[in-house]
Amino acid sequence: MPQRRAKMLLRSVFIVLVLSVVAESCDLETGYIKDNKCCKKCGPGKRMIQNSACEDPVCQDCADGEFQDAYTTKSQCKRQPTCDRHLNLQTPTQSKTELSQCVCFPDHHCTNTECVSCVRNTVCQAGEKVRSTGTQMSDTVCEPCPNGTFSNRDSALTCMPWTECSLESKEVAPGSATSDRICEVQNQKFRALVTTVVIIVLLVLMGVVAYFIFCRKGKTGSVTFAQKLLPCAFWDNKYTPPPPQENAALDVENGQPKPPGNQPQEDTEDLLKLEGSLSPGISENGMPVIQDHSKSLLLSETETEPESFS
Repeated sequence: MPQRRAKMLLRSVFIVLVLSVVAESCDLETGYIKDNKCCKKCGPGKRMIQNSACEDPVCQDCADGEFQDAYTTKSQCKRQPTCDRHLNLQTPTQSKTELSQCVCFPDHHCTNTECVSCVRNTVCQAGEKVRSTGTQMSDTVCEPCPNGTFSNRDSALTCMPWTECSLESKEVAPGSATSDRICEVQNQKFRALVTTVVIIVLLVLMGVVAYFIFCRKGKTGSVTFAQKLLPCAFWDNKYTPPPPQENAALDVENGQPKPPGNQPQEDTEDLLKLEGSLSPGISENGMPVIQDHSKSLLLSETETEPESFS
């Protein structure tokens, strides 16, 4: 019995010594000991097929949605987490060699350290600026614009200073946290008035030019300045009757009887003289005058007597 126990003790010591030697020569990160041998493991992103050879195992890539982040002897890969869009989570580009955590949608941040859901970042309003931009794990922080500055839109990164009115302008509206100061040039109203007056003068000049072009067109002879100022209609009402021969021809063409041959010609001549003398003249004061020929007309009618028939 003592000899048998001694042999078993020696065998155990030998095995321990052998294993210690094998363990020292085998990298336990990339391999493992099996049957006193140093066996190989499958690398990251792979899984080991069962019953593979110790020194040359059969390894297979992990499927989509799976990963393996270390050397392994396992036949199954780890599952990537499922990202719920209803919780504002999205799946990043997945890797087969490391864990791909769900990430928040843009402009969102995680509600806790485990990031099981996300919420929208705070929006800095007009009158504020962004002090720190939001990240996956933190919200956006806003702060009011300092005095003398403003922001007129949401999520402004900086506040803009108020406009400084120059010496030639005055402040018509003060600045605020959401609007700029409004300045107005002092002589701006005067410029607008001058512009209006110039436009009116130009319109009047254009009217005068149009009058001389259209109303005085076709008139000959010398015309005084006072006559030029009279309306167009006063000058255009003058009528020059056609000669008696042309009137007679027109009456025949229109189907009207000719006047009797014994009609006195003196009255017609007097009327023609009177019509010609009705053209306006200009007095010494520059006012238009018309000569009165009524007396001469009455004398002419008195002298003309009808012929007596015997």
